[in-house]
This record gives sequence, structure tokens and C-alpha cells, in this order.
Amino acid sequence: MIYNGNIMDIMKIIEHLKIDLEMTNNEIAAKMGKSKQTVSNLLNGQSKNITLDTLNNLCDAMGCDLIIDIKKRN
Repeated sequence: MIYNGNIMDIMKIIEHLKIDLEMTNNEIAAKMGKSKQTVSNLLNGQSKNITLDTLNNLCDAMGCDLIIDIKKRN
């Protein structure tokens, strides 16, 4: 999926991965050292200005890698 400036695009990818991995928000929260509500807010787009560190921590908690790719436009 291509990210077009909407953080919800990224959160949808993470939510689908969470389902595929059969993980709960509680499990992710415990691995991140955050509350279940914080994880819910992240995945529901209620957290504004999410940092790359937060996205990376979320991915680490889910056992995945955050990969950022920058390409020259055609």
C-alpha cells in the first residue's frame, strides 16, 4: 500500500497485521509498555502527530519491521 499523507492508511495496515497475527491490543500494549487505551487510540487514529519512534515501537511489539522507502517521482 502506498502512503498518501494519511496516517490512517498506515494504521489500517497495522490493524490488518494485528488481525493476521491474532494479537490483542492488551498484548501489544504490554510489549510496548503502554496502556491498552493508548494502543487503541493509535490504531483508531485518535492520536495525532504519531512519531516514527512510536510507529517503530508498535511494529516491534508486533514482531514486524517498519520500512520506509523514498523514491523519485516519475
